[in-house]
Amino acid sequence: MDKEIKEEYIQEFNDIWHYFIFNFQNKDNELWGKELKDATTIEISILNIIDKKPDVMLKEIKGILEIPGSTLTNAIDRLEKKGLIKRVISKRDRRSFGLMLTAQGQNAQEKHIKAENQLCESILGALDSDEERKRFLQSLNKIKKKL
Repeated sequence: MDKEIKEEYIQEFNDIWHYFIFNFQNKDNELWGKELKDATTIEISILNIIDKKPDVMLKEIKGILEIPGSTLTNAIDRLEKKGLIKRVISKRDRRSFGLMLTAQGQNAQEKHIKAENQLCESILGALDSDEERKRFLQSLNKIKKKL
């Protein structure tokens, strides 16, 4: 198996990768809404985690994202300042803080999910068949498992 990767492949992948990132972040898209306009990847990840696991504790988020406590605290402070989340005493461990989405945070998360789904539809829709989509997803999953 050829493990050496040609420089031209690396450059082509890099160009494609940056095209996706740039277009996703900079699209003038109403779906994102003003709440998430300047959100970082960590902030969006925190919203996703809270949405999927209500009453999640800070230490759990730190473990899931594998980030330092100071980074997590700063991101949570920014989200709280934007009115998207609030700290609450955890129902599972009254000595710890949990997080929950505010109504504004739930709305922002719904817009975020809708925007991501549209992006995924656009990417997958560019492929010609379900078979091609399946191979594409299998390749991405293979990459994910090896990283």
